[in-house]
Amino acid sequence: MNTLFYFHETDTFPYRPINPIWIIIYTTLSFIFFLIIDQTTKSISKIKDQNNRNNNNNNWLRQNTLLSFIHSSICSILIIIAILRAPEMFDDPLSHINFFNYTLICFSVGYFFWDFFDCLQNSTSSTFAILIHHITVITFFLHVLIRTRNIGYGLYALSLEINSVFLHARRLLRWYSPISSSNNSKKILKLYIDIGNYITFILFRFGVVIIGLRLLYIQRNRLDPIVHIFTVMCVSSIGILNIVLFYRLVKNQISRKFERKKDKLIEDNVMMIDNHVILPS
Repeated sequence: MNTLFYFHETDTFPYRPINPIWIIIYTTLSFIFFLIIDQTTKSISKIKDQNNRNNNNNNWLRQNTLLSFIHSSICSILIIIAILRAPEMFDDPLSHINFFNYTLICFSVGYFFWDFFDCLQNSTSSTFAILIHHITVITFFLHVLIRTRNIGYGLYALSLEINSVFLHARRLLRWYSPISSSNNSKKILKLYIDIGNYITFILFRFGVVIIGLRLLYIQRNRLDPIVHIFTVMCVSSIGILNIVLFYRLVKNQISRKFERKKDKLIEDNVMMIDNHVILPS
């Protein structure tokens, strides 16, 4: 009969470490997967006139956003499946372990590695915050995977990808708006995306960070001091980046409204000036 080993005396679930070789296998497979998806979808995001530097930058941004949307969509679906498969993880996310959740985190680490190198090769200085974000996330997740501990809270962190679906969908709708849809349908779809974006941002980006910091304080005795400080720093860094991201989101939303009003005012003035026949004096 096997003797159950518990990492900490307060753990609910026994400690069953997973061989770190699986990190290399699944992370590499994920990295290759996104390389293949990147190559097969490049024709979708291309803009003509490749000699134009701005168009090349726009091509890269569209392609990168499309890949980010694909990752966040797959990840969100798998997170829901993970919860349905093992709801008991909420009893003790710190000690809960299963291979499906472990593989899911490896899948995301592979994506973040791919996106990190993609940003290094193609992006400008404006993506510096994204690179810092990826370094923080990769470091945290690798620590979780190598120790095979804190897998449940790793999934908490991944739930931010649910908001990323809406965050990327906003841009993609602007770039790849369905031609067959009416203007009214597009406005309704955009409204739903905007509402979903703000709701999921508050719930999953701010909410998860607040819950994470609270639980780190409550369960600080179950973690090594160095691990505790490291995890607090990672969660706090993500929290600060989320504040910056939310500020940019609100700022862009407001600026676009002012631009639309300005364009409408110019359009009305043109109508008044140029249309003597339609609008008699």
